[in-house]
Amino acid sequence: MYNPIIPVFDRPPKEWKREIHDRSKGPAIAKGYARFFEPDVYVEAEPGLIEKANLATLRQEHATFSPLVITLDELQEKRDGRDWSELLVGLNIREVLFHIYRTEQKFLLREQQESFLVKPQRGNALSESMFGVYPASPDLDYIRRAFMDVYQPESVDASPDTWRRVYRKGAQTPLWATRHSLQTTRYWHHDVVVFIFNPARATDCIDLWNMRLEPHPVVPIPLDWFDRLTDDVYDLLKLEHRPVVGNPNGVMHRATIEFGRSIEKPDAEATLKKLKPGLPPGAVSVKYWRNPVWVEHRDDRIYRDSRLKVVAKERRADLVVKEDRDQLRTTFEPLEPEFAERYGGHHHRWVNVLRLSSYGNANIAWALPFNTFDRSWPRLGMGTDHVSIGGEGWAFTQQFKNLSQSVSLLRPDEAIVGWFKQNGIEAKLSEPGHIAKQMLEHLGGLWGVGILADVETLALLNRMAGGHRRNAPIKDWTDLISRRRMKHPYAADLETFTKHNVIRLGLETECFHCKAKNWSGLTGVDYRIVCERCLKPYDFPQANIKAHNRNWAYRVVGPFSVPDFGRGSYSALLALRVLSTIRPSSDRLTFATAMDLEFDGVKREADFVAWYTDERANDLRRPPQFIIGEAKSTGKGDLITSAELNKLKEIAAKLPEAVIVIAVLRDHFTHTEQALLEKFVTWGRRVNPFGEPTNPVLLLTSHELTVDHWLSSTWKALGGEHAKFADYQNMRTLFDLADATQRIYLGMPGFHETRQKYWDARIKRLADKRKATQSATLTTASK
Repeated sequence: MYNPIIPVFDRPPKEWKREIHDRSKGPAIAKGYARFFEPDVYVEAEPGLIEKANLATLRQEHATFSPLVITLDELQEKRDGRDWSELLVGLNIREVLFHIYRTEQKFLLREQQESFLVKPQRGNALSESMFGVYPASPDLDYIRRAFMDVYQPESVDASPDTWRRVYRKGAQTPLWATRHSLQTTRYWHHDVVVFIFNPARATDCIDLWNMRLEPHPVVPIPLDWFDRLTDDVYDLLKLEHRPVVGNPNGVMHRATIEFGRSIEKPDAEATLKKLKPGLPPGAVSVKYWRNPVWVEHRDDRIYRDSRLKVVAKERRADLVVKEDRDQLRTTFEPLEPEFAERYGGHHHRWVNVLRLSSYGNANIAWALPFNTFDRSWPRLGMGTDHVSIGGEGWAFTQQFKNLSQSVSLLRPDEAIVGWFKQNGIEAKLSEPGHIAKQMLEHLGGLWGVGILADVETLALLNRMAGGHRRNAPIKDWTDLISRRRMKHPYAADLETFTKHNVIRLGLETECFHCKAKNWSGLTGVDYRIVCERCLKPYDFPQANIKAHNRNWAYRVVGPFSVPDFGRGSYSALLALRVLSTIRPSSDRLTFATAMDLEFDGVKREADFVAWYTDERANDLRRPPQFIIGEAKSTGKGDLITSAELNKLKEIAAKLPEAVIVIAVLRDHFTHTEQALLEKFVTWGRRVNPFGEPTNPVLLLTSHELTVDHWLSSTWKALGGEHAKFADYQNMRTLFDLADATQRIYLGMPGFHETRQKYWDARIKRLADKRKATQSATLTTASK
């Protein structure tokens, strides 16, 4: 009963037209249903519907063993010369029924539960949609016989009395048996919906069927039965009107009466008048429309129900990641229905959904884009297995019991390169990208980048990397650490820098021949030293050691010895760190450092790229957002130029929903940069179909790049314009944060404020136009 039905049409049925905007065409609506339900397998009622719904990418070529799309005939055809058939998808309900018999029905129960086989009616789908009806074909009749053997049901007609015995007393029916062992997740605000529908209209039956995959419990009532069920409906509504447990403000539960879309509003209002009076005020609300689940909504300021979560079992597991021939792999023991036979004749019997946590290993692509409409990438399963990635997680279909499930994992950069290739872009790590990646390896990931989150520290590292000596006295570093500790008591100490191989201690001496300063690591100190400049040996000055141990000095090593702020790596890594710690939440980031991109005959570079997942309450409400980063170090003059912004536009044109991050390692933008960025932000604010900016632009300066813990506390401490945006509402999403930074650093009005002014001006123009037209008409009439 939890398998959805996706309607496919060119023109919407007449009863749906009032709820479907003209710009929402039939294929787009079918695709919207698929986006909401995220089916594991598609069954076409007739061949070609998958193409008609613009979902042809799901039809795999040469897939004979585990196809994602099958026809209704293929679903139930006989195979292997048998005179009976077994559905090609899912578990056979006969296995469930036998399990129910072994564990429940063969024992004498103290409270015997009624069970019914409800006869179908001609001309409507009342029995099918409310009670369940077994197929009449002889090759599937064994399933009906199994239900009869287990429950010994009474054969009854569909009637209001049958409704009472099923929906009020809990009698078993074929449809109810299909939810055995399944648990649904509902919360206190998911009150009952009484759905009044016309069973003779397929559109209403489809709505009823799909409503069961929304979190509100559904009680269906055929329109023709309402007169005979008014007392039952009254009792149900009154019973539902009760206080919410634990709420001290007197909030009450409230049921909803919803009418099918085929029922005209006057008929619905006439039906409501038949309801017995006496319900408490506010006990019921009335709906004359269907929740538009086919429309993708992204504004989380308005609460909308997501798909009902249906599970059989859940378990936490620690996965061990292994490297096998340069491929990362792991395995897990699948959860299995206890009633399932060990072997099955088809692949899609049940599904295990894997939700991964990024704790412990930052070198794995945890956040991946949804592949709801094209599962050819990424390949996370074995062989030809197509793993679905969606709001629930990674879905692995299962065939056999007691077998481990192998998972192929991706490194972040190879995942992003693969995704770029899917979008027609050739990508590879650039030289700065390799430098930044090496820095991350030394620092232990983005959390370690925090030791660099200080402008003075970066200036010292850059001076050491760019100078001839590349050394700094111990005092320079001890004084720096003291100043950092005065600002932040828990700032990194010297040991942190040496442990991560950012700097290394050694001895500095002066060459006797050319007076050059030489630095020798502790393993390279000897009584005879070779000068790095003139290459001549000279004696270690044992008798001329400088006072106060000034011969000891630190030197930057490894990737940190690269000049020009590590070729821009510092600001790029600090920007990624900000994105990973926008607020104390479970946001996840899959990223790659600087990459060379080639597409449409041009070459461009991105200083960093990432997928940002906003995961709240174990719920992924939208696919990960893709981020393109441009990072600049400190310096005088203009760091942001129109040429670089135009290059970013070219990249964003290939990836129209990308968020653009521009980061500079100083605390402001110049007036010239502000003018350029204002035009760029205005371009990025082009409105997409969801009412959002197409390419939001997030601006980061040294204030954000050197954040100590949370951005909100940093902005609050800065005061002024920053403090005005330090609350949670300005950091809920990347869009909100981008909007806040544009207002802080460019003085621009907010995106929603700009849109409101646009609509106000447009409404005024239309009103003025109508007024002018009316005035002209009156003048003509007067003449």
